[in-house]
Amino acid sequence: MRAYPDIEIAWQRLATYLGAQFRRDLTDFDALRVFLDREWDCLTPNFYDHSIGYLYDLTHFHYMGIKDTFFRFLQGFANEAGITNVADVGCGVALDVQALLAGGYDVHGYDLDNPCLDYARWRLGRDLADFGRIHTLDQLVDRRHQLAYAVDVLGHADDPPRLIKMIFASADYVCLNLTPHDRRHRHGSADLHPSLDHQTVLEDLTKHGDLIRLGAQDANVITLWRSAVQH
Repeated sequence: MRAYPDIEIAWQRLATYLGAQFRRDLTDFDALRVFLDREWDCLTPNFYDHSIGYLYDLTHFHYMGIKDTFFRFLQGFANEAGITNVADVGCGVALDVQALLAGGYDVHGYDLDNPCLDYARWRLGRDLADFGRIHTLDQLVDRRHQLAYAVDVLGHADDPPRLIKMIFASADYVCLNLTPHDRRHRHGSADLHPSLDHQTVLEDLTKHGDLIRLGAQDANVITLWRSAVQH
């Protein structure tokens, strides 16, 4: 499941968007790791509000295949249950949104108001002439979807319980993955996935829904929930 057949097309889109600010050297993942470490040191605690390197990082991430098992799990359930209306919570640059749209799903993306979301809006407008599918996270409270998912998102959240409550209130079903913490996961000293207390997270999840299916992706656990907030 990819937004474009190969990553070079994705780099071309980013280059068009950034213009003279585009850095071809950051399409090399090792060079990007060094750059992200510097950004992390300079921008923390406002890294996600201002990072440009994260645009490159999420582009790499989309093409690494790391999330493939998650999306096979999600699409298997969606197809089985006749679900087409989906929310990507924490959509980042929305390459996953674009790929799911190409697969026939009615997808909307939500995230913090930051450079990633600006780029996502621009790209979907350019490629699909669709300007209404990318939203700030606060807009999720006013919308309802058949299924909402968040992949590799809870570890980024400042307030995981609040985000969990918001996601469950927005959909009939919720799909989330729980990841172990590894400071070396993809970057040098930049720790983009702070440690989560999984016991506390699971307690929060069970407050808002019933676990109906489990999956596994290496050390990740994929969970599917039926929301207790049914509309």
